[in-house]
Amino acid sequence: MESRLRRRFTVLGIALAGAALTGLGLGLGVPAPAAADVSDFSYESWDVDYRIGTDAEGRAVAQVTETLTARFPDFDQNRGIVRGLPIDYEGASTDPRDFSVTDGDGDPVPFEIEREDGFVAVLTGDDRYVHGVQSYRIEYTLSDVVLARDDGTADEFNWDLVDFEHLQPIGSFSARIAFSPDLAERLNGAQRCYAGPAGTDAECEITADGGVFSVEHGPLAPREGVTVAIGLEPGSVTQPPQRVPNPVFDVVPYGVAGAAVLASGAGIVAVGAMQRRRRTGRGTVIAQYEVPDSLPPLAAAPLVGAEDRAVPAQILHLAVNGAIRIEDGEPERGLFGSKPGRPVLRLVDSERVEDPLDRRALDAIFGANAAAGATAEVPEEDEKFAERMSELGEEGKREAAERGYFTRERNRTALVLGLIGLGITAVLAVLVGFGLALRGSPAVYVGLGLGVVALVLSLMSVSRHRVFTPLGAEQREHLEGVKLFIEVAEAERMRMLQSYRGAERRTDGSVDVIHLYERLLPYAALFGLEREWSKVLEVRYAEEPGMTPTWLTGATGFAAAAGVGSTISSFTSSLDSAVSYTSSSSGGSTGGGFAGGGGGGGFSGGR
Repeated sequence: MESRLRRRFTVLGIALAGAALTGLGLGLGVPAPAAADVSDFSYESWDVDYRIGTDAEGRAVAQVTETLTARFPDFDQNRGIVRGLPIDYEGASTDPRDFSVTDGDGDPVPFEIEREDGFVAVLTGDDRYVHGVQSYRIEYTLSDVVLARDDGTADEFNWDLVDFEHLQPIGSFSARIAFSPDLAERLNGAQRCYAGPAGTDAECEITADGGVFSVEHGPLAPREGVTVAIGLEPGSVTQPPQRVPNPVFDVVPYGVAGAAVLASGAGIVAVGAMQRRRRTGRGTVIAQYEVPDSLPPLAAAPLVGAEDRAVPAQILHLAVNGAIRIEDGEPERGLFGSKPGRPVLRLVDSERVEDPLDRRALDAIFGANAAAGATAEVPEEDEKFAERMSELGEEGKREAAERGYFTRERNRTALVLGLIGLGITAVLAVLVGFGLALRGSPAVYVGLGLGVVALVLSLMSVSRHRVFTPLGAEQREHLEGVKLFIEVAEAERMRMLQSYRGAERRTDGSVDVIHLYERLLPYAALFGLEREWSKVLEVRYAEEPGMTPTWLTGATGFAAAAGVGSTISSFTSSLDSAVSYTSSSSGGSTGGGFAGGGGGGGFSGGR
């Protein structure tokens, strides 16, 4: 069953909505009934009486009497008032209890008690409406209301006598705070009163007569309260365990959490060292001008950490090897003229590639058993296309492992450190658990956060991690050699090619540079160097009269040699966006002393 406390705010929301509709009705010239708001009343007076003593353990106890005189409207709006009291004060519970409610004549008033969200709420009345002036005398008991100052110079009763959340004006306020004889002897003569909105340092008058203090104050506007601070000699009362310094919960969690993070972090360092060591093959990177057919871009991408560029590079690989052709789509007509069409991929000859990954890439693009001439447009927004391409990239990762380039291993040092980290984290979990239950000190919360970090790092340390095999390390170094070849100056590249006997050559004995350079374009894309390498190709095409890339055509014929760089750049950009496309939905939400600085307070209002 929904709580009365929740219904109180529901009624408030309905009232506000009704007020808005009332305004709308007036604006349209349509009569509307007045909307009742349970907060629309006032307090003629708010009087409190605190009697503060100690229990058998020497801890502070307050017997509280609040007399709230409300003036309700004459029509049916309110059934009573709600008075909310905070349960926690500086890390310890005040344990509000022993409630009673009477009216101005001392007769019992029906009421309910609800505990929710750190508050105890006293809901007076029943289903009957009340009208006019009504007086409510609420009595209850609180514990541990006197706090030891952080600097150790005094104990202090620092309390909000009127809450700062009330929406009703208060005609007058008075307070009486009486200390028991044993506590009265320990008063240090320091007392202050603050009145006004929360945070104000405006003082009000407080008078003392032995162990009794009095406050009289005129009207209080909505959300204005009164706070008093009365000093006692240090050690006047016994503090609850939650407030007493305890190294086990205030200091030890820092050290234990630090040790857990240190051990687990060292495990991660050991894992990283293993991965760096295993990625080294011969230890020397030599410039390479070609890549073996058994290493298509899908399988090569994981070796060089370029998984996000694997699919565009693979499609370029299929194109430069003659399996497909990249074409410009028909221009798209729009309101402000035409714009370039989306790229189109055309299947030319699937037999031009033999590697199983290449064949699976063709199937992902055109479908299984597609015939020569089949086409596939690179879409701008197509989640299914993006999913197929994403799965193709994942297949490349799996194939790289199956071909023996990677394995998964544990590092012995990391395993030992991770187990140590888990053991320390277990100890920390016990400390944090008891700390949260008993005191909630900053060290406990810091320990909780660092414990989560240590747990994650420890689990990573004891897990198997992907590392290069000797074969994989050699292939990675070969690809790094290809990158080195792409990055060096053209004159240096030509010197390298002329010295390599294995370089592909024409019938006249010269190196077939264009063919070699085209074959390297997909791997340049893996390294993010396709723009620079396309410009190198442009120069080569320009130096060979009549030579144009047959794997890259426009809508009206062969692409001009001078446009290869911009065409490739535009194509890879279009493909990147198509591969990474995901549909999305978005939503948001948009999240010295002073009045309001003490315990107590809470909230109040109508019901």
